[in-house]
Amino acid sequence: MKYRIVIIDDHKVVREGLRAILEQEPDFEIVGEAGSGEQGSWLIAHHRPDVALLDIRLDEVNGLDVCRYAVGISPQTKVLILTAFMDSNLVHQALQAGAKGYLLKDAEHMDLVSRVRQVLRGEMAFDPRVTRSLAEYAVEHPPAESDALLSPREVEILRLMAQGMTNAEIAGALFLSTATVKDYVRNITGKLDARNRVDAVTRAVRQGLI
Repeated sequence: MKYRIVIIDDHKVVREGLRAILEQEPDFEIVGEAGSGEQGSWLIAHHRPDVALLDIRLDEVNGLDVCRYAVGISPQTKVLILTAFMDSNLVHQALQAGAKGYLLKDAEHMDLVSRVRQVLRGEMAFDPRVTRSLAEYAVEHPPAESDALLSPREVEILRLMAQGMTNAEIAGALFLSTATVKDYVRNITGKLDARNRVDAVTRAVRQGLI
């Protein structure tokens, strides 16, 4: 099985570099490249790829708008932001737009491949520096007390879920049993009407809960 990927970046040298890296993987197929948001939107609508590697800063139609368009027109496409900009507000906006990950362009080659595979498995994928930025954003923008859908402990666990931690890892970090964490995760997904852990994190970010 070939995973179909499109690359959307306004720098040709970046697109060529990404293609060279990803085409080394026998199950990856680059089905299109675009240098603008408008062209990228057309590629996504035409190819319905498995993954779209997308820069945020694009001419005319920016990457966030392309991401929103992709989520609407091709829900199966996992959008992975790949950018030079490390800004907590941009990260939060990208997740609200439906992105499944946020990587910085100076990431190691093999890290890029592993992150693409993460989103293909249905996981969220973040550069470690982005994870720290998300934590800072959560501290600076706490949910209003009156609007709190989740308990403080549930929010704490949800933030660790957003970092990609397993139930066992969360249990170890919070000195809880794995069974207790599993119950919390079940409650969180139920309260958010989410299908799974990834969907729960995505919904929580969009609702400003984390």
